[in-house]
Amino acid sequence: MFNNNINGNLNKIKIKQSRNNSYSCWWDNIIFNYRGIIMNSLVLEFENKINDSNNSITDLLRHCLIIARKLKQKEFVEWINNELNGYENKKTPSYREIPLSIKFLNPYYGWCPYVVTQKDVCEGLNHMAMRATISEIEETAKKKDNDIVRFSIPAKFKQDLMPTIPFETDFCYEGSRVSMVKIIDAVKNEMLNWILSLEENDIIDDNNSFDNDQIEKANKVTAQIVNNFYGDKNKIDLSQIID
Repeated sequence: MFNNNINGNLNKIKIKQSRNNSYSCWWDNIIFNYRGIIMNSLVLEFENKINDSNNSITDLLRHCLIIARKLKQKEFVEWINNELNGYENKKTPSYREIPLSIKFLNPYYGWCPYVVTQKDVCEGLNHMAMRATISEIEETAKKKDNDIVRFSIPAKFKQDLMPTIPFETDFCYEGSRVSMVKIIDAVKNEMLNWILSLEENDIIDDNNSFDNDQIEKANKVTAQIVNNFYGDKNKIDLSQIID
């Protein structure tokens, strides 16, 4: 029965000694334990999903959320929820800091580069903290018809910049679509590193559940991943994409 189930795919099967000293093997996201019972694995299923370009970053995060909740990893759950819901009034990971330039609207030439004349006003404005939800970022990254992304500029900075232009105008931040793609790639890498670390430490669910020993080991794995998220300081808030 066991041989019939795997039928010619022995090269895809991994065999490993489990935590109860019995042996099990898995093929894709299906685990065959020593009794021949077929079980699903959320951890191994994720490894298959992340290599499929048809899966959105939101779907991958939700899959990871299920695993993190089952493993009782509060810090990782918080990170996932922040990615899904946005970082409003919260510290952002360093990978969400993106390079930008300031533009002003010329009635004849459109958006033009703003030449810095007041260092104290513009200092620190060349890198911003992207606080938008990951779904907004993903949608912006998909717009391949335009490599430029514009963001609204906070009113308090507009007031500081307005006297430097001799006519009534508007200001915006301008960035690159590539920066959005890099954020998505960073989130995928963080999830993948976490999942692979779980597997390396034999934290693989049996029938979508984990035991207490696995939960305890996951605490150390997660702590190492989460500590790499945040930089030393935050930049100016950036949340609204206008173009």
